[in-house]
Amino acid sequence: SGIGVWLFARHSYHFGASGLTHGMMFFIFTTGILRGDRLSIALSLIVFFLYGGMVWTIFPQEAGISYESHFFGAACGVVAAFLFRDRDPQPPEKKYSWEDEETESEDEPPFNEQ
Repeated sequence: SGIGVWLFARHSYHFGASGLTHGMMFFIFTTGILRGDRLSIALSLIVFFLYGGMVWTIFPQEAGISYESHFFGAACGVVAAFLFRDRDPQPPEKKYSWEDEETESEDEPPFNEQ
């Protein structure tokens, strides 16, 4: 997002981490839509309901606020979500009952029976 601001923004001071936060919010939201699993969709909806007002700040509203940082952060978040959509975390491996190790041996009586 910094390169986009550097190349295309108006001549002013642009500082802060709002471009990063917009990028993260748009990344999580877009990833939830692209992956389509329940956990990702739930997380994206929670993020959208908590920070949904961030959507409107990518457009110019007030003087002195770098909407360019917000816009390019959001654009980078969406692009990153498309680039990393196939890199899902591995689902937890299912453990079968025969894989569990026995804690007590069959020769010894249980602890309570002595």
